[in-house]
Amino acid sequence: MAGRRPIPSALKLVTGNPGKRPLNKKEPKPRTKTPVCPVHLDPKGKAVWKKLCALLKRMGVLTEADGLALERLCDCYSDILKCRELIERDGRTYTSIDQNSNQLIKNNPAVNQLRAADAQFKSYLVEFGLTPAARSKVNVDLPDGDKEKDPAAEYFG
Repeated sequence: MAGRRPIPSALKLVTGNPGKRPLNKKEPKPRTKTPVCPVHLDPKGKAVWKKLCALLKRMGVLTEADGLALERLCDCYSDILKCRELIERDGRTYTSIDQNSNQLIKNNPAVNQLRAADAQFKSYLVEFGLTPAARSKVNVDLPDGDKEKDPAAEYFG
């Protein structure tokens, strides 16, 4: 399909439906529920899964349908950490000799892998509204108990 990706109706609603186009009344509405952490995630992925589930639940954007995308987000984060460890251990470059005995300095493959994992990671962060720019487009009504109290409210109403 050519063109921009469609924006979910829920996101259109919380942003005030800026395009004023009709909303999809038949769009699926998954239940608000924390997905189960996949057993195959490595320890770093499981640790970030736990943190992200808590954060996304507090933000009011986590549903039962988000498990696979959240899994990819956690995998990307784990890959980033592994690449950083490789770069820390082996350096950003290495020296090689070509067939003419010339010394060449080349990028450590982990540098390119880190760049690719970071790009994927950012795209998943945006999907979940976890970047400042993405969050600026989302308004979520939280229950009164979850709203932060403004200390000046009692003086200025």
